Amino acid sequence: MKRTRKNPGICRIDQPDRFNHGFYVRINRDRRKVRKFFSDRANGGKRAALRAAKAYYAEIDRKYPRISRRKNAMIQRRVGVSGILGVCKITKTLLGRNYLFWMASWSPRPGVVAKKAFSIRKYGNDRARALAIKARRQGLRQMED
Repeated sequence: MKRTRKNPGICRIDQPDRFNHGFYVRINRDRRKVRKFFSDRANGGKRAALRAAKAYYAEIDRKYPRISRRKNAMIQRRVGVSGILGVCKITKTLLGRNYLFWMASWSPRPGVVAKKAFSIRKYGNDRARALAIKARRQGLRQMED
C-alpha cells in the first residue's frame, strides 16, 4: 500500500497477483471506522477511482468531523493496570536493581510526548498512582488542540 501526503486517509493498492488495483479510503473518527475500496476497473480507470475516493473521503469528513486532540487522548482504548488511560506501572532496572514507578504520559502538542514518573518506593503504591493520575489530568488540560 502506498500513501501520499496529498491525500490523507487514501492509499493506493496494487496487487497484480490478485488483480487488485485501486484506492482504499480509511477514516477513524470518534470510535467510528470507515473503510471503502475504489477499484480502477469499477470506476473507469485510475484517475476516476482516485476522484471517487477523494469525493467519498470529503463526504465522510463532513459527516463525521474531526475531534480535538484532547478528546482523542481521552478515548479509552484498553484497560490497563491503573484503569486510567495514559497511566501505567513500570519497572526500571538500574545497575541490576529494579525500581517500580507509576508513570503518566500525554502529548502537549503534536509530535511531543511528555512523561512523569512517581516512585513507589518514595511515595508508596497508592500515592504514586494518585500522583500519576493527577499529572495525566493536568497534562490533558494543558494540551494544544
